[in-house]
Formats: sequence, structure tokens, C-alpha cells
Amino acid sequence: MSTIGFLCLALPLFARQAAAQAPAQRPEQEAPVFRSEAALALVRFHVVRKHNYVDDLKREDVILLEDGSPREFSVFEGGRSAPRTIPIEMSLLFDTSGSVTEAGLLDPLAYQATLLDNLENVRLAVYAFNSTLTRYCGPTRDPAELAAALGRVRDSQSGAAGTQVKTIPLQLPPGRKGVPATWLFEAIMAAAKDSAAEPGQATRMLVVFSDGFPTTNTRPEEAVSLLSELGIPLYPVVLGHADLAARKAGRQLGWPEMAEMYMADFASLADLTGGRSFDPPVIDVAVVRQILAAMAGQVLCEYVVGFQPGQSSGAPRPHRLQVKLRSKDLGTVGGGFRTVRH
Repeated sequence: MSTIGFLCLALPLFARQAAAQAPAQRPEQEAPVFRSEAALALVRFHVVRKHNYVDDLKREDVILLEDGSPREFSVFEGGRSAPRTIPIEMSLLFDTSGSVTEAGLLDPLAYQATLLDNLENVRLAVYAFNSTLTRYCGPTRDPAELAAALGRVRDSQSGAAGTQVKTIPLQLPPGRKGVPATWLFEAIMAAAKDSAAEPGQATRMLVVFSDGFPTTNTRPEEAVSLLSELGIPLYPVVLGHADLAARKAGRQLGWPEMAEMYMADFASLADLTGGRSFDPPVIDVAVVRQILAAMAGQVLCEYVVGFQPGQSSGAPRPHRLQVKLRSKDLGTVGGGFRTVRH
């Protein structure tokens, strides 16, 4: 079986169940917004049929709607018929405020074997945060550079962060308060902004490893608003359930219920931005590899359609974009909605 065939098999593991408790933002309610200065308006999506990712779509299978009416698109990439040429930039964001950089999370061979070796157009960036955000490397395909960055994340726990790093200030949204520890949503927003500032055309995604316990009162929706504007989906990996189970076994009332609420809020960012959440009961290098392989499978089976926005004689205005399939028999679209201003 080919690598694509293996990684595009049945939708994989650890789907976040608690996320269903939080109200999901649906495409018909509010769509992400592309900035008008983007050279191309790109819409990314995947298709699922009978619990499998579909990797054999053709250009003629896809309809792109703009404000409800079909429009031409000049870009169609993805699957087996039109291999991706537009780069993919995947940012890895690690919560170092607690014991979340556990064994396996920072194993460079796991990222090389599952992502770099399987996705020839992907580049990885490495960030870590507590009440500050640090970028340890920008988007790279160099295994040595990646390994060094992951090592610096590990060493940051003891204060030995190294010198080739970039500190990114974190700011509370207006009216929000917090104490130094875990500025989760602020770090997500700052990492997304930093990623979007990278030059060149690319599709971008943000993978966050955290227990989801913030020490500010910023709401997830505030991060969703920015991620949607930047067109960056979030992939939360929810950590800490082994510790939570121990607290429940000890009948420590109150905290486990609150922790589950925080975890659900964190996981809900996936549905609200077009990403996907993972909620492993335990974390080790084998589980990390499974999660990364699942993400690689989705990326391999992802499609991108796009066009060059025309010049407007007046002020740019929002136009709703949505991907549909010509036949329901082809499967169900995941993602595939954005708003572009032109």
C-alpha cells in the first residue's frame, strides 16, 4: 500500500468527545476572512467518504461558490490528481508552564519520520510559551535545525534556552486580566500572527500541545476571531488526562469538573477554525507518532482551490467563499469556507 493510501485510511484516533459540549461555529454563521493583500485567495478543504479521507478528487468534481454563485478558480491542488506545490507551514506550539513537555513530545525523530519524510512541501516552526512566547526556529525542513529547536524547548525548563531564539511579547486583549503562568490564548494569537508574517504564499496550520488551563480570563472566541482572519486552523492536542484521572480517583471535587471545562474550551478551537483536536488518555512517543501520522494523512489528502482577486473600483468588501462537490456521492466536505475581501 502506498504512503498516501496508508495515511488516508479511516479517520484516526483520539477525537475530542468533550468538545461537543461547546457550541461549534458553523460555516453558515461566520466564515474566516482572508486579508485583501493576499496574492491568492486560497480555500483549503478535505473530503471524507465512509470514514476515509478521499484522495482522488478531480478539478471538475469541485464547485467554488462566491456569495452563493459559482465562480472560476485558477488553482486546484491536492490528492493524487494534482500534487501540492503550494508550501505548507506547520507551527508547533508547546506549553511549558507545567509538566506538558513530557517524554515523547519533543522527540525530533517522531516529527522527522511522520511529517518531514512524508510531506515534501511541509516546513516546521517551533514555539514554546508560558506567560511569554519564544520562537525557537522559523519554518524549516532541516532535521538538525528542528532537533536543535526541540532541544532548546526541553532545556528551557531549566533556563538554558540557548541564544538563537526570538522572544515575542504577549498582550492581554482589552478588558482581560491574568496572572503570569499560562497565557494560552494570547500565545496562540501571537504565534499565529508571527506565522502569518512569514513571506511567500503558503497554507498554514498551528498545532498546540497543552493541558488547556489558562491563567487569564481571555475567551477562546477571541483567539478564534484572529485565527479566522488569518486563515490558520488550529489543531489542539489536549494533555494531562492521566493526572486528571488520578485527581478524580482521589475524589478531589470541583477541580476535575472545571479542568474538563477548560479542556473542552481548548479542544473546541479545532471545530471553530477548521482544524481537528486530539485527546489522548496518555502521552508518550508512540502516541505522539500516531497523532502526527494522523495529521500527515489529512494533509496528504487535503485540497486547495484559489484565485487571484480582481481589483475593485471601490472599497474592498467581503465575499463569502464556499467549496461544494458536484455529487453527494463523492463525500462530505470538511472545511472549505472562507471570506475574502476584494
